Amino acid sequence: MTMSNPSTEFPPLPDRMSWAELSALPPEQSERIELVKGHPVWIRTGPPEHQRFATRLRNALENAARRSMKARPGECWQVDTETNVFLSRAKDDFLTPDFMVYHCPDEPWTPIFAEDVVIVGEVLSPSNHIGHMLTKQARYAEAGISEYWEVLLDREGRCIDTILTYGLATPTDLPVGVAPLRPRQYALVSEWSPTVHPEVELNHPFPLTLSWTDLEY
Repeated sequence: MTMSNPSTEFPPLPDRMSWAELSALPPEQSERIELVKGHPVWIRTGPPEHQRFATRLRNALENAARRSMKARPGECWQVDTETNVFLSRAKDDFLTPDFMVYHCPDEPWTPIFAEDVVIVGEVLSPSNHIGHMLTKQARYAEAGISEYWEVLLDREGRCIDTILTYGLATPTDLPVGVAPLRPRQYALVSEWSPTVHPEVELNHPFPLTLSWTDLEY
């Protein structure tokens, strides 16, 4: 599937933008832009398979969150797709993960900041550029989001091939005088595949069991 290049459809972007300036643009333009520390970057809309599996993950996670909230009164979780996560209070740095789990805000229409988010997830197809995804992963880690998921589809886009979950970690065991370039980064903590595991079972941020059949039609 060929996706259009948004930079050829709209006027050139300035080198820097504020959140207020971005919000003033028409929705068909602003919804295709992310800010990286004030620098606007075009993002592409994924193919239908991408949206399909992001929605299925969101629904399965929301069902697990609801079960946990019933069992643990006082908890409150929200699960959404393609919602902005602000990495700075100035709102000039944000990402739009494919799905995410976060603490319920106190008020409606409240922007979601990184400190409220416990899981961000990205659905990857074979066309995803590895360098772009590593950069995005590093930004999530720098913002302190405790868990990052990557969902890999098979080449035909018919099913999930693998789910990788990463936990936030601090590099250790470095030689004396050597400091990590990024003090916070993700470590792979689990890997799930329908050919090996009957279901996905995790205990963070709440007990959840994801059935592969729930992620299919």
